[in-house]
Amino acid sequence: MQPEMSETGLMVPDMTEPLSRYHVTVTIGCDGGSLPDPAAFAVAADQAAWRRSASIISAHLADKVISVVTVVAPDWYVAVAVARAVVSDALKHQAPSTSQAADESDCAY
Repeated sequence: MQPEMSETGLMVPDMTEPLSRYHVTVTIGCDGGSLPDPAAFAVAADQAAWRRSASIISAHLADKVISVVTVVAPDWYVAVAVARAVVSDALKHQAPSTSQAADESDCAY
């Protein structure tokens, strides 16, 4: 006769809520600087979102960039943190274009 294993699984306390999909809007504006190049930002944002299992779409206006990051997360606060990290990484890791300075420190989100 072989010993039998219990049918119970491991559970993390208070983690019974399912994950939800959140759409977080992040607006980027630059004081005295130029906005990111749309093509370079799109590539960098897509890569940053992919690394965090998220997706992103952006609209580039004359004075700002509006991005909507879709995240599957346990709550709103985690979704906002992931969305901000995606946009921040996209700003840091975009390929510099010839028409803009490489320093994007004037941009805020």
